[in-house]
Amino acid sequence: MSRLAAILIPFALLGPAFSQEVPTPESDLGFQVGADYKLASWKNILDYFAKLDASSERIEVQTLGESTEGRPFIMALISSAENLARKDHIKAAQKRLADPRGLSERDARSMAESGTAVVLIGCNIHATEVASSQMSMELAYDLVTSEDPAIQVMRDRVVLLLVPSLNPDGVDIVRDWYRETLGTPWEGTSPPWLYHKYTGHDNNRDWFMLTQDETRIMNRVHYEEWFPQIIYDVHQMGNKGARFFVPPFFDPLNPNVPPLLQRQIMLVGAHMAHDLQAEGKPGVITSAVYDMWWHGGYRTVPYRHNIVGILSEAASVRIASPIFQLEKDLTGHRRGLPNYWLQANFPEPWPGGWWRLRDIVEYQKIASRSILKLASTQKEDWIYNFYQLGMQAINLGKNEPPFAYLIPPDQHDPIAAYELKRTLSEGGVEIHRAKKSLQADGVTYPAGTTVVLMAQPYRAHAKDLLERQRYPDRRIGGEDGEPERPYDVTGWTLPLQMGVRAVEVVTPFKANLSVIEPRLPDHRVGSSSSGYYLENRTNNDVWALNRLLAKGHSAYWTDKPTRASGRTIGEGAIWLPSKDGLQADLTSMATETGIEPLPGRKPDRGYRLKQPRLGLYQPWTSNMDEGWTRWVLERYDFAYRTLHDAELKAGNLGERYDVIILPSAKPGRLLKGHADGTMPRQYVGGMGDQGVDNLLAFVREGGTLICLGDASRLALDRFDLPVESGLDENRSDDPFYAPGSILQVDLDVSHPLAFGRTSPQPVYFAQSPVFQVSGNASSVADYPKFNPLMSGWIFGHEQIHGNSALVDVPVHNGRVILFGFRPQHRAQPHSTFKILFNAIYYSVATPNVSVR
Repeated sequence: MSRLAAILIPFALLGPAFSQEVPTPESDLGFQVGADYKLASWKNILDYFAKLDASSERIEVQTLGESTEGRPFIMALISSAENLARKDHIKAAQKRLADPRGLSERDARSMAESGTAVVLIGCNIHATEVASSQMSMELAYDLVTSEDPAIQVMRDRVVLLLVPSLNPDGVDIVRDWYRETLGTPWEGTSPPWLYHKYTGHDNNRDWFMLTQDETRIMNRVHYEEWFPQIIYDVHQMGNKGARFFVPPFFDPLNPNVPPLLQRQIMLVGAHMAHDLQAEGKPGVITSAVYDMWWHGGYRTVPYRHNIVGILSEAASVRIASPIFQLEKDLTGHRRGLPNYWLQANFPEPWPGGWWRLRDIVEYQKIASRSILKLASTQKEDWIYNFYQLGMQAINLGKNEPPFAYLIPPDQHDPIAAYELKRTLSEGGVEIHRAKKSLQADGVTYPAGTTVVLMAQPYRAHAKDLLERQRYPDRRIGGEDGEPERPYDVTGWTLPLQMGVRAVEVVTPFKANLSVIEPRLPDHRVGSSSSGYYLENRTNNDVWALNRLLAKGHSAYWTDKPTRASGRTIGEGAIWLPSKDGLQADLTSMATETGIEPLPGRKPDRGYRLKQPRLGLYQPWTSNMDEGWTRWVLERYDFAYRTLHDAELKAGNLGERYDVIILPSAKPGRLLKGHADGTMPRQYVGGMGDQGVDNLLAFVREGGTLICLGDASRLALDRFDLPVESGLDENRSDDPFYAPGSILQVDLDVSHPLAFGRTSPQPVYFAQSPVFQVSGNASSVADYPKFNPLMSGWIFGHEQIHGNSALVDVPVHNGRVILFGFRPQHRAQPHSTFKILFNAIYYSVATPNVSVR
């Protein structure tokens, strides 16, 4: 996908009416921000910012684009009128500092003295964490209207970029649900559906992959337009312990995060904690729970771009309903606060009592003002250190290995290679192409090789995405203690996830290079009276297959290798018989998606393919895996229908579906869903025994059930399959952990599920099920009999040696396909999308037919 075009349209600019009275949020909304049981809608927030914009020269509200569901996505610029008048000059200076190549230290210091620091506050990415979107109105009002000398200094020395919500759709999704359930037993619960159309809570896991509209909008703000020195990511957390978290963060540190930047984060966190304490706010904790290892969040990707990313987490209420808590009921946390007691990082525990939305608003406002005060009083340091961090990255890339990563042109999946390069480029990484052959580490690489030099400002971002992660082996209570479970993902290496060969260069080398923008492969489609092959190596080949079947074309999988256009084409290629319009359709698709149709002779026999009648189960438990599955299916033009509990319980599924996908969820969540009394009746109970029985009947009558991740456990429990779990889930003496790592499997590439892939195959593993097969069950992917870790962390790897990761089980006239791993996790592992797509088409593939 191409970069989102910049849309910087002044929002509600009503001429020079800046002398009219500036309305307070309370006067506009009719209630105080943070009042019990009250929430502003997204329209309320838009309207209020429009009125501020019309009333003062100290704020300019911009519409940056649209949210996923079409709501305006806004950002408010708050500063002095003079700074806003010269905002283009400030942006140009920030861009120059962000890439300091050719900028002298003397000039950088001069820019720091005369320049303006830029701070971005991003609110409400997680829609049930409602306080910050509400708080943004009051913060904006205070900063625009106050004549306090300290705030005047802030306006003179800082430009604030204030984003009232990073998820505008979620503001209304949560508010509407809250208002609907107010006064009922389920008041203050989360909605039974995702609060972002596709990602839900995982919208804060998309900041290097950039799949969602909102992420791409803000990525442009960060790394193409404004290049802020500080980004503040405002969150809420559970309410069983501390009231407010600010940095420093807990261990481990990621070695790619520069030490100077780590110290800056500690400085900001200490300043925030000080100001909160000075304002009499108890319950503030530091150095607990949240760490700096993982790459991909709103505050963690900026680290790799020399930007100080700050997180706060406030104890939540029940959306906007207050809670009362006794101190004796409050607890600590396994990371940084073993008990709820006084300790160095928690000097004043909150004593309990009423906790309200207004409390959260006040803590967040103090934290926001603290950051702005520090940025304004030390703005020369912030600006100069931004320059320093960029120069340090460049010098590290020049003087320390790795010196580059190479992406050779001879890739198994050239479109995945393009997608990898595009992802890096959109994240601000500079990419080169070799004009001539080059030698690196004693190996010759041809002209056309992609070169990602490490001597560039965003070295940390490129390196952290391209290298293999090695999470430290951390133990509780000493080296022989229980493993400390990581906070989030431990491995994310994109070349492994995307199936791209990338080579680390560890010695200096010379090459004739030119800077490039990534481009899709460009292939001419020749004429053929017989038909065309698609090698079925790329996900876009399946996109084309979906489009062509929808247009009425015929398609087959080949059942043995063949030759076409001077090359050998492997088993499982797609054969498209010629008919009127096929060449034109393929030509258009080749231009749009980079596919390579190859003219050739008709194979004798193969698998006949047809459009699958696809169903995707959507539980009423706001399942993120279901949302990501939907996004991937839509991205590649799969037609599908959503099933809910009522349809599963009604039965006769084979009348409407050939294949049904169950997203990853624990069996209890699938079977029982929400408990009675916790949700309106239509959203409780899960699929129930009746739904499970109907799924089994669907399979026996010829349907295919695809179980992703933990959903496989439901089939093991209820379907009497010749498959058992390869792990003892209740074993405590020898635990197994692999939370969010990339593991190797050996793939049976002759099986239709593995068509187009190679072996060994990296897969994304998150405490996933593994299998032992017998009888007529076929293992399509097995873990090797050695440590399968490729990137991340694993404990107890011996327990999965030789076990299966992917199983095909015939059941009467149908089949069950068990994915232990997550083939579509967060839309990152492009390499295993294809295995999921194969599973869908396998459900309707007729083998050993004569090709017409």
